[in-house]
This record gives sequence, structure tokens and C-alpha cells, in this order.
Amino acid sequence: MKILVTGGAGLVGSECCRLFSSEGYEVISVDNYMRGKIFGTDGNTSSTMKALTDELDIEHHDIDIRDEKMGELVKNVDAIIHTAAQPSHPRSIEIPVEDFQINAHGTLMLLENVRKYNKDATFVFCSTNKVYGEMPNRFSYKKVGKRFEPEDRKLHDGFDESLSIDQNMHTPFGVSKTAADLYTQEYAYLYGLKTGVFRMGCITGGAAKAVEMHNWEPFFVKKALTGDLLTIFGYGGCQVRDVIHAADLAKLFLEFIKNPRPGEVYNIGGARQNSISLLESFDLIEKITGKKMNYKMGPEREADHQWWISNIGKARKHYKNWDIRINLEDIFREIHKALIKESV
Repeated sequence: MKILVTGGAGLVGSECCRLFSSEGYEVISVDNYMRGKIFGTDGNTSSTMKALTDELDIEHHDIDIRDEKMGELVKNVDAIIHTAAQPSHPRSIEIPVEDFQINAHGTLMLLENVRKYNKDATFVFCSTNKVYGEMPNRFSYKKVGKRFEPEDRKLHDGFDESLSIDQNMHTPFGVSKTAADLYTQEYAYLYGLKTGVFRMGCITGGAAKAVEMHNWEPFFVKKALTGDLLTIFGYGGCQVRDVIHAADLAKLFLEFIKNPRPGEVYNIGGARQNSISLLESFDLIEKITGKKMNYKMGPEREADHQWWISNIGKARKHYKNWDIRINLEDIFREIHKALIKESV
């Protein structure tokens, strides 16, 4: 089988390339390294792709997903994993038009290529929990130690897919990804494509690039190593996130491609077991690095979640061979190791 991975040089894309290649699939990657243009030198992913192509038999194309050449690539594959994106909600506030063109328009063009040229292909879309906008902040939370927890005990395992996406602020990133999310569903309902939507929380791993506006985990570890001042945006650092390694996410995509459920939507993240507040992450990072965090508090970011844990029960129910395998400490240790290697 042939797999096309958009954004193949990125965090999720590179893990998909690695996994599917190891599983015996023929892997075709597309990436135009836009991330480096959006975030600067620290966000450039070309080195990731070089490492992949040196190690694995991967066919790579330096193409924008909106390029007409994509049609030819889509024709000859069994599945598409669409990870390419403008991935930062604070950055989207500065570049709303470009954010829309990449996330919404780019996804629609890919779906059209599948509809026109390869309706039998499975299409995996990397959505985001930002499609829910500020909705999680409308619930009540209490401070428990160094984190917030919901007042409503029904939320213990996190938010499921029934949470509303409507009538609240999202930032342009949330809106563009919501549009792409809904188009991906619509192409299953209306045109019969085998599409699946994965609304992802905090995805990270050793391949993640340490930039402030995206992928907070390596950015925090990098700040610990350098001793530079870190700014925490809002909530006193007690905001909660659930963290999942990109390799675990790639495993779920593999299960979906083996047994696609057209039009389904999944909340996916680290769940309760891999949840951590920013202040709690300091304790873990200091344990791993032996360095003290140097930080200050700043204002809240627009539409930033006070508390987010993904209820992944639906994914676990539909794909019983899949579950989270990599725990929080192992994730942060891998990030630390990668940053040390990078600095040598």
C-alpha cells in the first residue's frame, strides 16, 4: 500500500512516515517547509526530513499542498494523512489570511483531489481541540494544588466530541481548522469519501521544534537548559493540558486506515493519564534537566483553554488495538535528549 503524508517533515508527519515505513508501506511525503517561514529558523523542519530520507526509503516532494501537482500524487495512493498546517493559534492572529489559505483552502483542495481522482483512498485529517474555541472556559474550575480541576465531576475524563464548537471566540486558527474539519466530514457525508477527523490536543515528542508559539513542551525544556526567562500566559500557570506523543497518534491513524469509519470525529490527546498543568510541568522538567525554571507571569492569550483533557473513550472503543503507550515522563525525557543532541 502507498501512503501520502502531507507535512511529512513536521512532528506528526515525520512520525507517520517512520511508522508506516516500518510497517512495510510505501511512503510518499510532501512538505514545503512553510513552518520555518512561519516561525523562523528555530521552526525549520528540513533537517527532520533529511534524517528520515537518510534512514528510510521515503519518496519526498517539496510541494505546497495547494499546488496542482498534488492531484497526480493523490491519484496513486491508498491513503492520505493530512498533517500539513499553519499550527499556531497566537500566530494566526498576526497572519489570518495566510492561516486560512493553508488550513481551510489547502484542506479543501486536497479533498477535491481525492474526490476527483481517488475516491477509494482513506483520508485522515489532523484537526485540533481549538475547534471548540473558548467553550471549555465556560465551565467552572477549582484550584487543586498546582492545577485546575472541573467542578463538574462528569468532566473528570475530559471533554468528548459532543462539546459545542459554535458561538464563541476561536482565533483565526481555530476558525480555519473548524472549516477544514467540517469540510472533511462533509466529504464523507455528501461524496462518500472515507474521511476521519482527529481533534488533537498537545502533541509532542523528540522531533518537535522548540518555538514559543507552538509546541510548548520542548520550548519549556529549552528554557530550562538555557536559563532564559520564560513567560507563562495567564491562569497563574495552573492551566491543564493533556500531552500525547506523536508516535502514539500515528499508531491510531494506522488503525483507522486499516478499518476506516467514514465521517467519524475523535477527540485525541494524552487523556487524564497524561494530563499536567504548566506549573506541574516545571517540577518534571527540573527533575529531568537538573535545572531550575526561570519564569514570570504574563497576560492570558486569546481563546486559550483554562483546562483541557481529551476524553478519548470513543477512539478506544472503536479501535481496541490502540491506546496510549508513552507516558509523560518518557515524553519529556525524549525531548530533553533531543535538545541536548541538537546543541552538541
